[in-house]
Amino acid sequence: MTAPATPAPVLDVWNLTTSFRIEGTWYPAVRGISFALAPNETLALVGESGCGKSMTALSILGLVPTANGRVEADGIMFEGRDLARLSDEEMREVRGNGISMIFQEPMTSLNPVLTIGFQVTEALIYHQNLSRAEAEREALALLDLVKIPSAKSRFREYPHQFSGGMRQRVMIAMALACRPKVILADEPTTALDVTIQAQILALLNELKAETGMSMIFITHNLGVVAALADRVAVMYAGDIVEIASVGELFARPTHPYTEALLRSIPRSDRDTAELHTIPGAVPPIHRMPKGCRFAARCPLAQDICRAMDPPLEPLDPESPHAVRCWVRGGHDLAALTEDANV
Repeated sequence: MTAPATPAPVLDVWNLTTSFRIEGTWYPAVRGISFALAPNETLALVGESGCGKSMTALSILGLVPTANGRVEADGIMFEGRDLARLSDEEMREVRGNGISMIFQEPMTSLNPVLTIGFQVTEALIYHQNLSRAEAEREALALLDLVKIPSAKSRFREYPHQFSGGMRQRVMIAMALACRPKVILADEPTTALDVTIQAQILALLNELKAETGMSMIFITHNLGVVAALADRVAVMYAGDIVEIASVGELFARPTHPYTEALLRSIPRSDRDTAELHTIPGAVPPIHRMPKGCRFAARCPLAQDICRAMDPPLEPLDPESPHAVRCWVRGGHDLAALTEDANV
């Protein structure tokens, strides 16, 4: 009996690098990352601020400012088209229609002088060619879908008349307006209290099940990842340093950075005196160290870590669990050190 065929990825990113020019020199903020997103899958991008998570999403959608930024990739494949090769006009057709984004701060993403109803309706008129009346009926249905109470009476209200949680629901409704295949959710619960955060996460899970959409969920909160994601890509200083299924990552965190992130999660069964922090900070893009970018903060770092950049490789040939680490990646350190004259 043959195994069922693996469905084709809805989004396939190959060797994505995003660079910025500082004093005449280009420095990569996201460096050579690759991943595939399966239909109806949630992939979490995790890491500290400044690790390149949001920049990855902006690069996929072609939203990196071209005045001092550039995006290069071997391919960003979506529905048979390479997004990295599309014109601005072609990308406008993709944004909001095939791929939508939920930004982390709804008050700065919503236009304060336009009603909520107008802003949700706008995408439907632009992408779906609906009349104003048809678009308003669909927009009301979307506001009901994201569980905004009294949606009909609130349709003509402005963003400042909504709470933070309700504004985020409006952003989700706007992202879902054209039934996209992929949602990029950039820390959509960061500005919300924990009760509202739980409601938004439950809503996203429910909508994903109902619509069959795929999602890239960007966060620094590993507790959120456990509740929402199917797979996790841990990012550090513009690199993916570990990628695995959510169960595998929590059961067998392999990269020292992943271990440090998991240790730093507050737990109800752990005394506050035992809270762990990660010493140091993510280096700025124009001062990246040679070798492994985490070496200066890593308790396991060897001489080779400071001299050579490790590749992202599977832990074994059959494993989808991959790690970028000389010490934990199953490498022969003695042979490598001798070859590199370290």
